[in-house]
Formats: sequence, C-alpha cells, structure tokens
Amino acid sequence: MAIPEAGGFRIAIDPQQWHRFGRELQKFDPALKRALMKRIRNAGNIAREAVIKELEKSSPDGGPDEKARRAELIAATKVTVSFRGTNAAGARVVTSSRNLPEEHKGLLKVYNLATFRHPVYARGDGRTDWTWVQQKGRPYFGTAIRAAMSRALAEEITAAIQEAVDAIGAKGRI
Repeated sequence: MAIPEAGGFRIAIDPQQWHRFGRELQKFDPALKRALMKRIRNAGNIAREAVIKELEKSSPDGGPDEKARRAELIAATKVTVSFRGTNAAGARVVTSSRNLPEEHKGLLKVYNLATFRHPVYARGDGRTDWTWVQQKGRPYFGTAIRAAMSRALAEEITAAIQEAVDAIGAKGRI
C-alpha cells in the first residue's frame, strides 16, 4: 500500500475496496471499525500538525499578517476518515473555508501561494481606486504535508489496516 515516489510516499487504497472493507468491518465488529478509523485519523494528524506548524509562522516578508487570520486557518484544518460512498471513501487532511467568515474565505487560497496581491487602502472616493501590494504567502498545505509524509506514516497506516484484517481472521476462527 505504501508506494515510494519522488518527494515522499503515497498511500494508495482503492476507494471502492475501502468502502467495501468498511461495510464488512461494521457488520463483523463495529468496535474494530472505530479503532481502525481512530488509528488512521491519528496518523493523519501527523500531516495536520505539519500544516499547523507552517500556519503558526508569521509572514515571511514581515508584511501585514494577523495572527487571528492564521488561527482561523488552523481551526479549519481537519482530518477526516470515511468509509462512505465509493468516491468519498478514504482519509483526507483538508483546510476548509466552510467555517471561515465570508470576508476571509479568500485567505484560504492566497495564503497558500508563494506570493499574492491584495488591496491596502482606497484612494479617492474609497470605492474604486485601490492601492494593491504584493505580499509573500506561506505555502502551508501541500509542501507541509509532503514533508510530513514519511515511511513511518505510511507504515502506521498499513499496520493499522493489517491489524484490523488480522483481528478479523483471529475472531473468525474463534
């Protein structure tokens, strides 16, 4: 399941097989399914923590960088594990704009870029003539997750799945 590739490891599980595995595991032993989900979520938290460490750093160029905005992005970063549906099944680390205030939803994308432009103040009537400046962002998502992906993380997820499969085999023989 752990596949070495340039820059780290990729964990590949067919979503349809994952969905079927979850369904069968639920029928066999719901507690075993919950334990597997918890263990995989804990492995995903390694990647989440890497994202959070990046978001805790201030702006690389010392530009305007409100700690409260970065705290909103940190709060919006979650790990989910799902066996539902054949397309949505899997484990994901996401930073979602769903709970961000409407005026900060754009920050989710621009702060993840190496540089971005934003208005700083209006001239004239205050509505049409803005001064725009370039600011360095802090790519916090993909690069942080790639850095956190390691053989240990891939092995933890593989071991969690193998433990569930072994438990099914042992329990089925009793």
